[in-house]
Formats: sequence, C-alpha cells, structure tokens
Amino acid sequence: MLFLNEFFGITGRIYMNWFEPVWLYCERGTSAQVLGEPANALSTLSLVIAGLAGLWIYKKLPVAQRSGDHVLLIALALIAGFGGLAFHLFAAQWSEMAHLLPLLFFVMVYLAFALNRFLKVPAGATSLATGVFVLVTMACLTMTCAFLDGALQPAWSITSQAGDPTTMGATSCLNGSFAYLPALIVLFALALWTHKRRHKAAKSLFVAAFLLLGAMVFHTIDHLTCSLTIINGYKTGTHFLWHLLVGACVFILLRTTMRHQDKRLVQEIIPPDASRSKKL
Repeated sequence: MLFLNEFFGITGRIYMNWFEPVWLYCERGTSAQVLGEPANALSTLSLVIAGLAGLWIYKKLPVAQRSGDHVLLIALALIAGFGGLAFHLFAAQWSEMAHLLPLLFFVMVYLAFALNRFLKVPAGATSLATGVFVLVTMACLTMTCAFLDGALQPAWSITSQAGDPTTMGATSCLNGSFAYLPALIVLFALALWTHKRRHKAAKSLFVAAFLLLGAMVFHTIDHLTCSLTIINGYKTGTHFLWHLLVGACVFILLRTTMRHQDKRLVQEIIPPDASRSKKL
C-alpha cells in the first residue's frame, strides 16, 4: 500500500481516499458544489475540441497514412478533456487522476512517435528515452516543496507523511506545475532536434512548446493572482487559461503528427505495384 501511495502521490500528495475532495484552485476555493468551477470546467473542453479536431484531420488522411499512434493520441486527448471536466465538476482525487495521467501519457506516446517517425531514432533507443521520461515524470509527480530546517527546499512525498515534523506545511512545487516540467523539456528538446535536422515539424513543435510554457505560467500563478482576478465579486483565477493554452498545444501536436507524416514510411506501407496501378 505504501508503494501505491508513493506511485500515485500526484503533485506531492499521499492519496488515502480516492473520493476525498481536492481544493487546488482559486475559482473553487473550498466549495463542494458541483458547479464550483464553471470557468475551469468549461475551458477544459478545449482538450475535447482539440481531440475532435484531430479526429477530423485523421479521417481526411489517406488510409495508408493512418496509424494506431494517431488513434491513441486522439483518444488520450479526449480522455484528458473529459477527465478534466469531471475533475473540475467533482473535485475528487479519482477525477484528478483521470485528467492528469492521460495528459502525461499523451506526452509519453508523442515522445516515442516523434523520436521514431520524425527523427528516425531506432526502436530500442526510443523505448529507453520513453522509459527515462516516465521515471523522471513520476519523480516530479511525487515531489513537494517544504520547509526543511527553516528553508524552502524540494522534498520527496515519502517524507511529507503526517507526523513528520521536518516537512510540516509541504506544498506542491509551483502549484503543481512542476509535474509538467519533464513534458516541457521534452517538447523543447524535440523542437530543437527537429530544427537541427531541418524537419518540417520543428516550427510547430516550437509553437507547442511555448504554448505549454505559457500554460504552466498561468497554472502556477492561479492562487497568486486570485485577489486580482475578480469579476462581479467572483474570483476566477488563471487556471482556465492553462486549459485553453494546453488545448491549443495538444491540437498543434496532433496536427503535426498527421501533416508531417514521413513519406518514406508511407512508401514502405504501399506496395510499389499498387502505386503503379493507381497511376494507370
């Protein structure tokens, strides 16, 4: 049980009750109402829109250019969107998982896709890089920032258990944005690498990386700007902007996988005789 608590300690919290309320954002505060986060709930549908737009592009592709990777990425985007809607409606730990984990799996699959399809990295090296990403991401997920010996320092979630006086007041690093840091690094690394290789996907990857960077900023400052984002006496925060930018980021990434499909792979799929017969 302790191992599972460590593994699933998302953003540095030890989960003991999957239905325990999660009050993380400015808009909700400590409200237990289903509609306690209307702006956050509605904006998370940007991921659903991104997934549906990706599905529309996918259906327009020739059959030979479609792949299971495209379907998986689209499915993860849709699951993350509906999971995010559930999270901001029910604000429970199970629904947070349903939102966060599909997003991180999306980046994991995208990393493998980009390394193999865009950069021609062998399957073994691609698997190794993906495994490293998963391990680093899990380390970031289980990290908290706490006061240790009077100074604010990173601390592993295993040390933030109740009753440990050295880490009282431990909080999620960067308001939970630290969990997405590996994904941000991956996107910038892929953008730089594809740019060096003069791959057409480089520009889109740079745009996606900067969108994620901007999204993480709004995710981080949600509580810091809570008193500054009041509309008609209602606090909104900035978390909804995180959703909108992440939705745009995911759409660009999905479109890039299909727009910049490697022609060499397509030629391998289509038999030479079949291509000649079509011309005739």
